Amino acid sequence: MKKHYQKIPLCILAACMIFVILTAGCTYNGPNPLESTPATPTNSVTAETTQSVQSGSTQPAVSWKDFYPDHTEQEKSQLIEEAKGEVMSTFPDLDKSTLNGNWVEHSRITDDGLEEIGRPYIKFEGIKSTSDDEKYAVFVDPESMKIIYYTPYSGSHTEPVISFNEAKEKAIDFIRETQGDDSIADDPDTYIYTVNCYERDEFGLPVALVNIYKKSNGITYTDNYVMAEYDMNKDNIERYHDNLANSELLSGLTTLSAQPEISFDEAVNLVEDKIAEKYNLDEIGVEYSEVTPYDSYLLWWDDDNIVYADDPDPVPLVWYAGISDENSREESQETGLPARCGAFIVDAHTGEIYRLVYGDIKIKTYGYMG
Repeated sequence: MKKHYQKIPLCILAACMIFVILTAGCTYNGPNPLESTPATPTNSVTAETTQSVQSGSTQPAVSWKDFYPDHTEQEKSQLIEEAKGEVMSTFPDLDKSTLNGNWVEHSRITDDGLEEIGRPYIKFEGIKSTSDDEKYAVFVDPESMKIIYYTPYSGSHTEPVISFNEAKEKAIDFIRETQGDDSIADDPDTYIYTVNCYERDEFGLPVALVNIYKKSNGITYTDNYVMAEYDMNKDNIERYHDNLANSELLSGLTTLSAQPEISFDEAVNLVEDKIAEKYNLDEIGVEYSEVTPYDSYLLWWDDDNIVYADDPDPVPLVWYAGISDENSREESQETGLPARCGAFIVDAHTGEIYRLVYGDIKIKTYGYMG
């Protein structure tokens, strides 16, 4: 069967479809229905240590625990107070008296009742401002004392008053100013993805989206990025998220070769063999596309469940692609939405299928999938 590979650009909400794709199936008529500045490590982990491991062994030499030590309740309280100072120095218009920080542990339950892991952080919510009627949320990394999340609770839905290019540059400036020295905005080893959501989003949100992804050996890290959304109507930042893992932590976990042993076509064959167990490939007409905002099928897949695991494996090199079929492409022509109804992630060294979603096929070995 002839395979088709294409690249489909998406917008801000479509980027969120990556998660939806990996938790849902296709519509068809078949027979089956969270740093830019490295924290000080508590153990003797150095750049020299991680470099020697990368060149010699595939076993990780570091753990997130090396960079996020256990703290007593008194130490947590002290770090929360220190974080308040960082918030106020970055956002002086916020009302300090409304900063009530909560410590979020490495392993936690989300507001939706889901179990997740990730780096610990300090969460400030419901913050009032001295200059407007908005309320804000700010998250702070307790070890680096860097802002890793910021947003007012409301955005605008009216026409832009500044251009996309102006908003894009202001978003990048915000990233640079918030991160300080060694900002990812000044790192040449990155991939930048920008979208004018006012032109390409079906809801017409006046938002300029900027995602900056870190690379290693020329290959993009899927979850190692900084994102900024700039409101082109209000002329201010709507949302900021620094999801960069500590650079030494990520370096110590990226110990595998950047050269794949399994080709993309071989990965596709493995996926199609699995799909063919339930569906007729000639009838459904599957095609594959890059999963925007990534710039390639070949990626370092640094899922939180890998990077922040208590007993970490090396960050895998994977083939990551979206799946569409004839029905989803027909629906795309009618709705204008991306023709995608599934995705796969296959290890580029071993050929293991980490995730596959198509129809009622749902395979996962890492992370949450409903």
